[in-house]
Amino acid sequence: MSPRSWVCAALITLLMAAADARALTGEATVVDGDTLVIGTERIRLFGIDAPESIQDCGDGWPCGREATIAVEDLTADTSIRCEGDTRDRYDRLIAVCYAGSVDIGGDLVRRGLALAYRRYSMAYVDHEDEARQHGRGMWSGAFVAPWDWRRGVTMPEEPGTVDVSSEGDMLARYDDNDNGSISCVEARHHGIAPVRAEHPAYEFMNDRDGDGVVCE
Repeated sequence: MSPRSWVCAALITLLMAAADARALTGEATVVDGDTLVIGTERIRLFGIDAPESIQDCGDGWPCGREATIAVEDLTADTSIRCEGDTRDRYDRLIAVCYAGSVDIGGDLVRRGLALAYRRYSMAYVDHEDEARQHGRGMWSGAFVAPWDWRRGVTMPEEPGTVDVSSEGDMLARYDDNDNGSISCVEARHHGIAPVRAEHPAYEFMNDRDGDGVVCE
């Protein structure tokens, strides 16, 4: 390929990437602590995992509802700006969203109302460390990490015993290609196929037919 052709190809690639990127601005409807809707676009906040809306933390504290309320407060009566260029398996836009100058995801993690989603990014680990050190939000007592709660893990007996790195450890155990997900080839190689919804590896797999079993 000639230098000119190479430059043209590179420009085309950049233009295609720019076309895939989405920048949305408008009023947001809050679904839960890490999901918004602007217009017809459903948006998953980048780099965080908030407790589910019906999830309770230690002493029956409704941490999931509190996370949702926090996002509702941040987004009330203001235009929200979201920027992202990838989608998850549910076709939600993965984006960083701002209320004015406030990074909504980062604010939630700093307040202990969400965790850094290490599976996808380490961007908010420092925010999480700050929340943990000051005992904010979920870090004030016992809780189950959202990714564990979704697969039925029960509440730990003592505060501070949650292992927020466990999801990354599970991914590292089976993700031979280091691409952020677990394929059926990898699952079979490690002898865990078929993978059912209760298995911790399921969270990292694509259940296309939604029947709760992957790699049948």
